[in-house]
Amino acid sequence: MSRPTVDPRACPTCGDPLRFEILDDERFLVVWSCLTCGLVRTTEPT
Repeated sequence: MSRPTVDPRACPTCGDPLRFEILDDERFLVVWSCLTCGLVRTTEPT
């Protein structure tokens, strides 16, 4: 039985594509935002 694949570039709330912006090149800090519903997430390696 196969599991459905989830696109990590899609908004988990509305399913629209997420946009990204690099805030800090040295720390690899990236902000992901959805233009439709306003969801904002940040990612930074540990």
